[in-house]
Amino acid sequence: MTFSFKQANALIIDDFQGMRTMLRDFVKNMGVLHIDTASNGKDAISHLNSSKYEIVICDYNLGPGANGQQVLEEAKLRSLTGVSTIWVMVTAEKTTDMVMGAAEIKPDDYLLKPISQVLLQSRLEKLMARKQSLGVVEAAIRAKDFAAAIGHCDQLLKTQAVNPQEVLRIKSDLLLTLGDYAAARTLFESVLAVRNIAWAKTGLGKTLYFTQNYAGALALFGQVLADNQMYIEAADWLAKTHEAMGDGLLAQQVLLEAVKLSPNSPVRQKNLGDTALKNGALDLAQTAFEKNIKISEFSAHKNPAVYARLAEVLIDKGESQEALNVLKRSKADFRFNPAAALQTAAAESRVYQKMGEFDKAQAALASAEQLTEQLAGSLSTELLLEVAQSQFRLGYKDKACSLLGQVIKSNHENLAIASQIEAIFVAEHLQQEGQALVASARQEVIDINNQGVVLAKQGHFEQGVKLLRKALKQLPGSEAININLCGLLIGQLSKEGYKEALAAEARSLLDRVHEQNPANKKYYAYSLVLARLQRA
Repeated sequence: MTFSFKQANALIIDDFQGMRTMLRDFVKNMGVLHIDTASNGKDAISHLNSSKYEIVICDYNLGPGANGQQVLEEAKLRSLTGVSTIWVMVTAEKTTDMVMGAAEIKPDDYLLKPISQVLLQSRLEKLMARKQSLGVVEAAIRAKDFAAAIGHCDQLLKTQAVNPQEVLRIKSDLLLTLGDYAAARTLFESVLAVRNIAWAKTGLGKTLYFTQNYAGALALFGQVLADNQMYIEAADWLAKTHEAMGDGLLAQQVLLEAVKLSPNSPVRQKNLGDTALKNGALDLAQTAFEKNIKISEFSAHKNPAVYARLAEVLIDKGESQEALNVLKRSKADFRFNPAAALQTAAAESRVYQKMGEFDKAQAALASAEQLTEQLAGSLSTELLLEVAQSQFRLGYKDKACSLLGQVIKSNHENLAIASQIEAIFVAEHLQQEGQALVASARQEVIDINNQGVVLAKQGHFEQGVKLLRKALKQLPGSEAININLCGLLIGQLSKEGYKEALAAEARSLLDRVHEQNPANKKYYAYSLVLARLQRA
């Protein structure tokens, strides 16, 4: 198949009119008929949100606001680009920090200014040759039909695709997303049998991590870094594995070395700050959180939790007014975000409590509790745990236990969250009470789900739906109940025929599950079944 540039839509992103015009003329001379331009990150995201582009040429420096790295980062997070999109980053900068940061988000190519039409066309033609076959894969991914996407990858590999490594990486990502760790492991091992490739060895380490073989994962990530210390993704996973094994100090050291090499990752800086805070390394935590806030100003990773953590660090260091100033800034930066307001209020209650201003602490906690009720079912576990900790610190033990019981019921299969909750009780010298609460809350959800499973096996889908709907009113944040209720609704639709009201309810449940846990194995399967039922 020969690709013509006439078939492509292109987006040129640059803050200088002269450069936009030059690049537009370059691609126009190549035969591209539809060309849009954007002068800043906000404008670029708007274009990407409303149109599909085969080619994006983006300058790294875009003036005030988001830079090119942050635009690509947001585009990937929001699925505004796909595996067949060509993204070329253009810049005049050569600093290590910038190059490493740009490389981590994996543009398809990276060009240093000045550039010519001959150079740009040569690069785009090579990228087109690699990318032109991936359209069917991308279409299946957008339809959430990951099994079909994997099938398309297999077909491309059989027909000796010009980009086999790229196809294998896409297939491996799909297998990891679906949670098919055995198949992913087989793929990675087959690649490594031919060549020692960093992405495959890192991927194999991920499969071991997800199957809780932490020692094996640790060894593989360490090998990747020994071969190439610049492969920072392996460092992130190495730190994560140390954390899972309970060695926060080694996790901290790995992250510290990683941010020295590539300091412009907001996620990595937050992870370093969180780890350092747990370890009591307050100066390091402060530095990491402050760096995160600075580089996240226009990033999709801007996070109110970082402001709350920084405030805690400052109050622990005796800088109470600075802590309150950070929270004041958080209120301004996230003024239209109710979840952020909750996070800030919970942090304020702890700051005021440490300052001995109990009236203000109680007022802040009351605000956090009110927002918790208003946002029931849509809050992260992290936020709910922070509210519970604030309740404990102000002496509201019963409220804290009730909230933590709800968290356990909503995450009854998540052992990591259970460990976090037990650690909160240990800190309050209530270890046995915490263990009992975790056990009873988990069993309650297991019993409800078991009843639903029995009804489904008996074909009593309508009764099962009624049972889990009732349970969901009490536990709107329960991933298990949301996904199992969706399964019962699908069973009812299959038995009684398609009804849009029931299908809409099922889709709403799936959206909630995906927001809670993008890696939920049943999400993609149920999405596909619903789509097929609708078409039938």
